[in-house]
Amino acid sequence: MSAAHYNLIGHVAKRGLAAAQEHFSQAPSADYVSQLQHDAELYEKSGVKGLSPVEFLPVLITGFIALLLIGSIRYTVGNVMASLAMIESPSSTTIIEPKQAPPPYSDKPLEKEPLMPVEAEADVEVTIVSHKPITSKITTTIGQLQRTGGFFSRWRGAGVSVMYHTVHALLTNFISAGLGMGILGNSIVYIFISVATARLHALWTHSMIAQSSKPWYRRVVPRQQAKALLLPSLVFATAQQATFVIPLCVAVALNVHGMHEEVMAHHGEHDCGKMALMGLRFLAVPATALFVALAVLMPAAVTLTRIEAVLLADDEQTIVPFDRQAIMENVDLSVCGGSRALFVQAWRSFDRSARLRLMKVYVKMVLAQFTVAVVALHLAVAELYLIGPERLAVFIKSATAQAKLMVIEAQQNAQNSIDA
Repeated sequence: MSAAHYNLIGHVAKRGLAAAQEHFSQAPSADYVSQLQHDAELYEKSGVKGLSPVEFLPVLITGFIALLLIGSIRYTVGNVMASLAMIESPSSTTIIEPKQAPPPYSDKPLEKEPLMPVEAEADVEVTIVSHKPITSKITTTIGQLQRTGGFFSRWRGAGVSVMYHTVHALLTNFISAGLGMGILGNSIVYIFISVATARLHALWTHSMIAQSSKPWYRRVVPRQQAKALLLPSLVFATAQQATFVIPLCVAVALNVHGMHEEVMAHHGEHDCGKMALMGLRFLAVPATALFVALAVLMPAAVTLTRIEAVLLADDEQTIVPFDRQAIMENVDLSVCGGSRALFVQAWRSFDRSARLRLMKVYVKMVLAQFTVAVVALHLAVAELYLIGPERLAVFIKSATAQAKLMVIEAQQNAQNSIDA
């Protein structure tokens, strides 16, 4: 999960907390409290067999394993394999074999000797075999990772990833909360922190793509070379925020939030034109997010990753073939404008076939996560069915009512203490 996702989750959590506070700040009516008390006693009066917490254990285990698998797929495929796909260069093998002599007897007519002597032909045959990219399949990539660092190599750099995202999230939330900024201000702070922690992000990338198992503190990019990371980090952080801010602006402009009221207002009407227009308005938000992700975020991520791979120490090799000269060709970082030339060359050297291969990696990741979620959902439904639908419905209704009563009671006690 990228830092942009943490920022989005934090924003949604803040909005949810504010909505909850606004909802519970209103004093509940007497009829509502009476209904809750009736529902809270429903489970005891229903006479159904009591539910034991042990009966919910299989459901909890299924959910935990599903979340663990989804997160593992997200990191292994979406981070490690995607980073390797971003840097992999076409590779080939040259085979030199002795040239076979012609058969002693042949049915072909004899050729006349040339009047002028010719140079002797080479006595070897050269064959160039192009290899299929390692990252074209998940199985081949997993095999390459396992040959490099064993079974746990598929989670390379996970520790550095946690460190980077923790530092990034803490600094972003601390500064945003201290300055009291809105969405635009939070985006600016996010971009600033991303540029400030560019070396830490490069350390995470090096931990994923390098063959050796050096400690993380021996892979830190030198300060002199870190200047090349500023521009791609700035563009990448801006692209991350664009994938969140632009669809949000589209949703506000199209009033997607008020579509529920429009649907209720036109309930019962059979106007296909209005329904189609509402559907297009609703689909405009995810379509915008997908377009920005493919057209802006993916090129920015590829460019940053390839530049970080160029800054890998000379004595280290990458897990997949990587041609640094294809990026560093005619680029001098010591002169003014060298970082900009490196930025342009890093994306230009990533050809069309590599871009399609990278998109396939992300599609496979989504399909794998969706498959795990569907299987886990079916298993959870089957486990809940074994518990008993009627028992479960009564238990959930009663437990929800008891929880709401506890919240109301705590709110009243707090209000009484304030008044006192």
